[in-house]
Amino acid sequence: MTLTNEQTTTINSWLDAQWFGKAKCPAGHDSDWSVESNLSFVPGFILDEKGPRIAHESGYRFVVLTCGQCGYVAFLNTKTVGLGI
Repeated sequence: MTLTNEQTTTINSWLDAQWFGKAKCPAGHDSDWSVESNLSFVPGFILDEKGPRIAHESGYRFVVLTCGQCGYVAFLNTKTVGLGI
């Protein structure tokens, strides 16, 4: 799913409010993070009477942030950052 301008603004506002100062990536870079233009999706896992299965209808959506120096990727839950999806 491609982010709209409004969604990108929501994400950036959340980051400004929650990430105090410059957030370092695990490699130690004091980097500017970029918000990728598409969300990431990880399907859920269901165990029911039919047995275990991957459930694309009940997965998790994430905002993808990338370190501008080394390419490290961080995932933020879309509901937590205020997208509600």
